[in-house]
Amino acid sequence: MLPQLTPGEKRAARAVLAAYPIAALGTIAELTTRADASAPTILRLTAKLGFDGYSHFQRAVREEVQEKMQSPLTLMDSAPRVPNAKRGFFGAFIDDIIAALQRTQRLLDNDVLESAIATLADPTKRIYALGGRSSHVLSKHLVFHLHQLRPAVQEITAGSVPIYHQSADMNRAAVIVVFDFRRYERQTIEFCQQAAKQGARIILVTDPWLSPVAEIAHWVLPVEVDVPSPFDSSLAAMAVVEAMLAGTLARLGIAARQRMERLEQVAGVDKVIGGTETTAPESAQKKTQARRKSR
Repeated sequence: MLPQLTPGEKRAARAVLAAYPIAALGTIAELTTRADASAPTILRLTAKLGFDGYSHFQRAVREEVQEKMQSPLTLMDSAPRVPNAKRGFFGAFIDDIIAALQRTQRLLDNDVLESAIATLADPTKRIYALGGRSSHVLSKHLVFHLHQLRPAVQEITAGSVPIYHQSADMNRAAVIVVFDFRRYERQTIEFCQQAAKQGARIILVTDPWLSPVAEIAHWVLPVEVDVPSPFDSSLAAMAVVEAMLAGTLARLGIAARQRMERLEQVAGVDKVIGGTETTAPESAQKKTQARRKSR
């Protein structure tokens, strides 16, 4: 959009983006001072953005901010969706989940996703994953499976070492997969800001309203979270995680298979029969017992 704007309109747009949403919620006089642009210039900008005036523009910004700040408690106050009697509750809920996945497909830029996958498969990179209050489930799932495909994969957690201390180890070889959704977490944002300063690159999985981390992320993967529930859904985000894993496996090919074979050898897995594992020590023990019985 910016290339289609006049120099004054570009200054106004950058002023809004630099201090969003605060700059957009002040008076038009305050924005003219902040942007060093005239009031008519700002009105032309809002018109080019598709708004009927400055007040219409501000109303849209306020609505977006309100959506970003939704909590499970406030979402409970929304009017419940009545399921189709023929479909039943679960059938109607599945329909909503499918719709959320379809919206995610429209939100995602396939080229961005492919580029992110290529980076996850790059053996010269160290891969980290960071989740939040509930999204840590996504980061754990990614790390657990990605570690089976390639080395140098680690989850960033608040264990014995504080998270902000772990940012000191980030460098140009680091790629951080970050999961951050509305009611965005300050700890996550500050960690990413520090890591980016040190050269780390960020793959962000977030909601349609975009975490502030999007400003410094190299890859932004927005997913739908809205379903008929007071809790944001992680299903679309999990689908993206699964897609990243499948794409990484496809790129690594035989190298991933060889790593999985090594990991099984290290774990001592001998056979898997009927859903149960027989480990190497157990197998050896059974052979010893059989020899004793034969004597």
